[in-house]
Amino acid sequence: MTKRRMQSDSDERPLVTILGDADSLSHDLVGGKGANLARLVEVGFTVPAGFCVTTAAYRTLIDTPTVRAAIHELDGLDPTDMEQISDNSATVRARIEAQSFPDAVRDAVEDALNDIDAVAYAVRSSATAEDLPSASFAGQHETFLGVSPDDVLTNVRACMASLFTDRAVSYRLRNDISHDVALAVVVQEMVSPDVAGVLFTADPLTGNRRVASVDANYGLGESIVVGEVAADNARIDRLSGEILSYDIGEKSLAIRAGGAKSGGTERVSISSEKRTARALSDSQLRALVRVGNAVAEEFDSPQDIEWALVDGKFIALQSRPITTLFPVPSPPPTDESLHVYLSFGHQQAMAEALPPLVVDFWRGFLNNGAARVLPADAGIRIATEAADRIYIDLTPMVRIAPVRRLILHAVSALSEPAADGLVALLERRRADISPRSRRDGLLALARTVRRGFPLLRSAAPRATLRFVRSFVLGPPNLGADRAWVETWGRNLAASIRRPDSRAERVRRAFNEFDILLVLSDVLPRMTSLPAAIVAGKLLRRWFPDMAYEIDAIGKGFEFEVVTQMNQQLGELADIAREHPAVIDGLADGASMASIEDEPGGEEFVTAFEAFLDEFGHRATGEIDLSRPRWHTNPTSLLRTIRSNVEHGSAGGHRTHLSELQRRAETAAARLESRADHGLFGSIRQTVVRRLIRTYRGGIQLREYPKQGVSHLFATIHDVLSEAGEWLAAENVLDQPDDVWYLRKPELLALLSGDEMAVDVTTRRQAHERYAAMVAPPLLTSEGEQPSQSDDDRPEGALSGTPVSAGVVEGHARVVRDPAKATIETGEILVAPSTDPGWTPLFLNAAGLVMEVGGRMTHGALVAREYGIPAVASVPDATTTIRTGERIRVDGKRGIVERIDRE
Repeated sequence: MTKRRMQSDSDERPLVTILGDADSLSHDLVGGKGANLARLVEVGFTVPAGFCVTTAAYRTLIDTPTVRAAIHELDGLDPTDMEQISDNSATVRARIEAQSFPDAVRDAVEDALNDIDAVAYAVRSSATAEDLPSASFAGQHETFLGVSPDDVLTNVRACMASLFTDRAVSYRLRNDISHDVALAVVVQEMVSPDVAGVLFTADPLTGNRRVASVDANYGLGESIVVGEVAADNARIDRLSGEILSYDIGEKSLAIRAGGAKSGGTERVSISSEKRTARALSDSQLRALVRVGNAVAEEFDSPQDIEWALVDGKFIALQSRPITTLFPVPSPPPTDESLHVYLSFGHQQAMAEALPPLVVDFWRGFLNNGAARVLPADAGIRIATEAADRIYIDLTPMVRIAPVRRLILHAVSALSEPAADGLVALLERRRADISPRSRRDGLLALARTVRRGFPLLRSAAPRATLRFVRSFVLGPPNLGADRAWVETWGRNLAASIRRPDSRAERVRRAFNEFDILLVLSDVLPRMTSLPAAIVAGKLLRRWFPDMAYEIDAIGKGFEFEVVTQMNQQLGELADIAREHPAVIDGLADGASMASIEDEPGGEEFVTAFEAFLDEFGHRATGEIDLSRPRWHTNPTSLLRTIRSNVEHGSAGGHRTHLSELQRRAETAAARLESRADHGLFGSIRQTVVRRLIRTYRGGIQLREYPKQGVSHLFATIHDVLSEAGEWLAAENVLDQPDDVWYLRKPELLALLSGDEMAVDVTTRRQAHERYAAMVAPPLLTSEGEQPSQSDDDRPEGALSGTPVSAGVVEGHARVVRDPAKATIETGEILVAPSTDPGWTPLFLNAAGLVMEVGGRMTHGALVAREYGIPAVASVPDATTTIRTGERIRVDGKRGIVERIDRE
């Protein structure tokens, strides 16, 4: 093959390159599939002989004004407008297929075919935007099998035109990928395998990186790829080689290469004997997995490998990264044991991805606190990260039997499916987690307590005294506790502002506080809350048949933070109702200054500013420090007030609270009456009365710590935002919010004047990719997502954790961002999660369905306070349920039924 025919006339890039040549390793030249195959050839894997028709050849095909114009018209299309996408895509394909390759391309392809001299070929597309770690484009472009040498060039052109299939164009539009991509084509000798299929070097169902999954059928693997047969499936332990399972599929037909004359492929019926036989033996499976392990190691990521068994030897047909796997926690464990992690976001009922700078804050906040009580040489990192989320390593705790029970109980309160999955994992993989003996566990616990003693020494006596006083002398002075919490939180925030230098303020934001320092301050004032929890458990144990009454005494709290928030929003709506001009201003999105000038506007603005003075440091999803607080952006509050005016009634919030208080009083009287019987009835009645008082008094403290510490988080948000504004003004960053995509050391370096190249665009793209992933509540160091399925739910129903009893039917309102949505009276709120920032939407909700949460997370507490049925931990609720669909929520059974989808 001459150098002249291998290269483009317009530049030095080759038009055709042989697999294994240095040029064939260039992703931009041969696309993802071609580059991956070339890399396999280079390191010695068996791959069918072949070559790549490069992107330089593709450019010669599309480099005409008519084709360029048609491609340009794809930009800006609506990704959901499939009719327009189909029309425009068909135009591009037709114009490409009407073109002819220049002689240089035709000659280069002919020379490459002559060198291989095969009877038939496989012609496969290889786009520059496919088979990447972030996007695979699997199945988006054309593949042709059993192609005769005379038809190769025609099929190459068809592959290049398939860069603009409807699916490929729609995929690029949805993923914000430019249409100015290119496509190469891989041409390989056609093989005739006995068996072929797909190997995943990580289990695509559970995410477990230690388990390989193999699909296999007779003949070509195309029968599996297109889904024409029920193939055999095997699961294999990649490390030990143990065959974990082997399910024999029906394998009713095989696709084989056509003969030399007919070409193409043909479907062949499989005999009944072979249908029920295994396609691969144990030894063959182990040999295949060894090949897969080597490929995954070469690419340093789990791989989706198409393979074939030819003359007793496994060959690789293509390999691409598995892009759907949720990442494993990082950094990995330093020991050889299996580790299990709990999502911090699920604990906080906010499982969305956090920007990198926020991830660094929370990892430091948690790890620095843990370092106070864990041995310095333990090498334990309590807080890790995965897909821009924080995951807490539970392993040191679940290894200790007494602590393990507490952990299981805590996880159950957050997510019952996750707790069930954790129990199953601990039973199934007990030896791999390396549990401690009782003696060693108690010694480790004692060492931890000893290291934390300096903090406990001052906090424990005060905490114990308040705990006991809650039972003996009654509930705390809630007004005094609230005032203390507010002052404490404002003092924390002020300490961050104290340094004069911008860099020192940022450094203090990251280093001044940790979780143990904060808890040691606030918990001694809050031990009436655990006293209330104990009182509630005693009441449930003593009155197992009075669940309604016990539920009722847990509602109607005047001093509860969320209740006060909603009461004030209700008062603001009532003020607006009295002044039409204020209502009009809210409807028009007018500024506060404009509303203030209207009749009644001054009263409304004064009341609104009072609300912001008390709650303006809060926000939706407030553990994401990058999100603006309400005092900066009150849009969602104003939208809620407007919705309340439109759909609520004057004084409805006060009436609702009064009714809950009346029910609580009635329920308390019934419980006391039930206790007053027998010889010691009066004593039992007194004890029950005190337990109810302790419960109702202490449970109102549940949001007080967060109300206080949120002052600190709001100030950290402001300090980091100001750093971003300064760096943007100095032209170090393109825009202020780029700061959230830096890591902590990078930000401090930039503030110190150091030059540092940070690719913020790539960081943003990675964050958006992670944000689209569904974070599991539990995750292991092998990538497995432990969970237990619910087989008892009605057909077609969704199941989760029951968190607020009752049954309600209504139309669903799916809300992903409360700052951009309202909810009408009687609608059922369907949300990914809820925190205090979602509270205003509860004013009109008739029920609640959440993807994240448990019995003690914010949404569950508010749902019970408002007396609305609620189910949490419902996977994919916001994508499965549609706005307007009628659903039934059973908050006692944890079931969500979809009554209709019409």
